[in-house]
Amino acid sequence: MRFVLRSNQDKLPVIDYLRQLNITRKHTVDVKPYKCTRSLKANALYWLWLTAISTETGNDKDDLHEYFKAKFLPKREAVIFGESKLMPISTTKLDNAQFSVYLEKIRADMSHAGIVLADPDDSMWENFYEYYKDKL
Repeated sequence: MRFVLRSNQDKLPVIDYLRQLNITRKHTVDVKPYKCTRSLKANALYWLWLTAISTETGNDKDDLHEYFKAKFLPKREAVIFGESKLMPISTTKLDNAQFSVYLEKIRADMSHAGIVLADPDDSMWENFYEYYKDKL
């Protein structure tokens, strides 16, 4: 069972759940700060954009993913086989705000290259989505 606590009122269902729990079996209870990661909707938009860029440029979507990570995301030091390398952080480590900034950097970069990337708030979204969705 998973609970998200936003207020003291939210603690009550957790307490009730624990009181009713049959402890004839062992259970683990973890409490940790909640971290809002990027949404599935934002992730779907990202891969649709990569599909559009791939279609327009002929580059592989996975290569584009690595390219944009290297270009726009902070680097972390990783020691692999004793060799120190700077690696971009994973997009899965970005929260919603960080992922939005990342997407906007890609959008601006592609705009300079003449590639328009629509989002659901744009008037051209429906046409953009219809054109690229089958190429995913």
